Amino acid sequence: MKKWFAYGAMFFSLYLIFLIATMPAAWVASFINLPKNSQVSQLSGTVWQSYAKQVRIDNVDINNVSSELSFLSLLMLDPTIKLTFGGALVSGPEGRLTASQLLKQIKITNVDITVAAQQITEKLNLAIPMQAHNLIELSVDEFILGKPVCQQMKGLIKWNKAAITALSEKANLGTLSAELACEKGALAFIIAPENDLGLTFTAYLHNTNRASGNGYLKPGANFPEKLKPLLSFIGKADNQGRYRLNF
Repeated sequence: MKKWFAYGAMFFSLYLIFLIATMPAAWVASFINLPKNSQVSQLSGTVWQSYAKQVRIDNVDINNVSSELSFLSLLMLDPTIKLTFGGALVSGPEGRLTASQLLKQIKITNVDITVAAQQITEKLNLAIPMQAHNLIELSVDEFILGKPVCQQMKGLIKWNKAAITALSEKANLGTLSAELACEKGALAFIIAPENDLGLTFTAYLHNTNRASGNGYLKPGANFPEKLKPLLSFIGKADNQGRYRLNF
């Protein structure tokens, strides 16, 4: 009797796994209430491997999103999903990341994302029209969701061969990079001071609706000559030759 019970339990378990493995991702998603600022289009596949033609978050389009759910992680009660998205033939960011601890505080690791600098500039409310050139790279070792934004963050943003065009003039900015950290629950972007602009600046994301930042711009010998006419839009320099930046 015990042997037949064991066979029955094994058969039922395998049958349950089969049902979950073949369960359409679109059907499962229909029971999930997405945030109001999110939208998923043309979802296909199963809960183990799914594909979405586009995911929109706060008017940012992420194309060709593929996900893979680890079966072993389910057995360990720590669902882990690997995501890849974007591509050379579509607009928007391109990259990959791993999400785990979905039943607790969400943890994001192994993040490598590349996005065109202009796609970020288009989302900013700038005082003068500006076009940004080349790519911005984001890498994150670990991000743990917390209140209001994060519990832990370790990452880096780098803009290689940074350049902008403003007032019909193109200026090369060299390399700009910023460290990503978590300070008192806010996400911090700390710009590395070794840059051609003489820029020292830290920005904070306090929540989805509030951000702040402060720092200085102190033009030095490497400051792009073509950008000097734009300094008047910032204000007046102090007695140390610094222009105050804040928002």
